[in-house]
Amino acid sequence: MSDTAQARTGGTAPRPAAPSGLYGRVLDDLGREIVSGELPAGSIVMAEALCARFEVSRSVMRECLRALGSMGMVEGRPHVGTRVLPFTSWDLLNPQVVKWRAQSVQYVDQMRQLLELRLGVEQAAARLAAGRISEQDAAELRAAALRMRDALEADDSHDYFAADERFHQLLLNGTGNPVIAQLSGTVGAALQVRRHDMRPGMHDMTSGSVERHLQLADALGKRDAGSAQEAAFALVDETLQEFEALQSTRQDEVPAVKKSSRSRS
Repeated sequence: MSDTAQARTGGTAPRPAAPSGLYGRVLDDLGREIVSGELPAGSIVMAEALCARFEVSRSVMRECLRALGSMGMVEGRPHVGTRVLPFTSWDLLNPQVVKWRAQSVQYVDQMRQLLELRLGVEQAAARLAAGRISEQDAAELRAAALRMRDALEADDSHDYFAADERFHQLLLNGTGNPVIAQLSGTVGAALQVRRHDMRPGMHDMTSGSVERHLQLADALGKRDAGSAQEAAFALVDETLQEFEALQSTRQDEVPAVKKSSRSRS
C-alpha cells in the first residue's frame, strides 16, 4: 500500500505470527480437539488436569486458555473450570480457527463459506483497488501471478500457494480500507493449509486459475475497475461452484473429500 493510502486509512496491522514452541503445540492440540468435537461444546476442562496431561506449567496453560477464550472457543467459569463453547461462539475469521477447521471434517464446509464471503468481498476489493493500489503494489501483484505460473510449470505447489497468498494479500491491502485488509489473514490461512498439507487434493493447480489471476492483475494495472471486478468474480466463482457440488455429494470422511476436491483460489 502506498504511503498516501496508509496515511488515509491508518495502515494495516501486521498479522501476528503463529504461536510456536511449547505454548504453540498445546494451543494447537486443544484447538483441534475442540474443532473435531473430541472436546465437545458444554464440556468442562480443568486447568490443573490439562497441565498434568500436557506436562506444562500453569502459566503456559493459562495463556493457552486465554488465547482460546479470545477466539470464542472456551469460557472460564469461577469455581467450575473452563467450559467449551459451541461453534456459534467461535471467531470463524480468526486465522487459527480457519486452520483448525481446514484440518478437520469441516474442511469443505469452511471452504464454501469462505468462498461465499470472498465472492462478495473480493469483487468490491478489486473495484476499490483499481483506483487506489500503488503502482509498486500493482506490479508486485502481477509478479505474484507470474510466480504462480512459473510454479505451475515447475509443479511446485508450495511456491504456487505462497504466491497465491501474496496475491490476495496485495489485492485486499490495495483497497486502502483497513477493515477489508484485515481479511487477508483469513484468506491467507486457508491458502497456507494447502501450502503445508501434503494430503491429496490440497495442492491441485491449473492453468485456468493462473490465467484468471493474470487477468485480474492486468485489469488493476490498467485501472479498469469494471474489468477488475469481473475478473475477481470469475476467480472465486468457479471454485465456489466446485465446492458446492462437492459438498452435495461428499461423505463425511476427510481424506475422501480432499482426494476429490480441486483447491484453487
